Amino acid sequence: MPESPVATKPPPPVDVPQKRSRWIKPLVVLIAVCAAITAALYLLSRAGAFLVIHAPQRSEVMVVLEGGLGSSRFEQALRLRRAGYAPRILVDADVTRDFYGKSEADMLFDFLRRTRLQGIEVCPTVADSTFSEVADVERCMKAAGATSAIIVTSDFHTRRALSIFRKRLPQYQWSVAASSWPGNAAEQYWKHRWWAKSVLDEWEKYAWWQTVDRWRSDVVLK
Repeated sequence: MPESPVATKPPPPVDVPQKRSRWIKPLVVLIAVCAAITAALYLLSRAGAFLVIHAPQRSEVMVVLEGGLGSSRFEQALRLRRAGYAPRILVDADVTRDFYGKSEADMLFDFLRRTRLQGIEVCPTVADSTFSEVADVERCMKAAGATSAIIVTSDFHTRRALSIFRKRLPQYQWSVAASSWPGNAAEQYWKHRWWAKSVLDEWEKYAWWQTVDRWRSDVVLK
């Protein structure tokens, strides 16, 4: 008689060593965390440089934004004029606040009379923000008969200022110059408290401009 097949049992499962799988997952997590930290540190290191644009183009006038009296903004405008970027300079000066009986515009008029600097005009301003200052600048641009201008302002303010002017007054040609260029604190802003505070403040204003003000119905001046 043929032999009956012998019943066979499946081999017992072999235990796969778990040691390798135990350390692979934590390693992946560690690499991801290190990569995220590295990326965050890189972005933070570039936070100041991102805000700075220095790209002046030859124009009919230069506009020194309010706050330029006695500052590096005005000196930069003079340097750019000597380099042939624009023959005339419009200096924004506030007329709403008095210092010892004189407004910023009054003091600038006195300074220009004493120094007899030519090709420099005072642009009276009443605005308390860059967004509002655009209206004052437009009035002075029309009076000067200019259609192109270099905005001269502080380093960390350049990107936001250029974006605001181009959006609100698209009929003009705008470029921008950083007041401290070529020496500025953009790459090492984190080394000094004042520079770091300036970058933080400007990022807050830049974010507000990009998310709120640029979408207002009255953003473009008619």
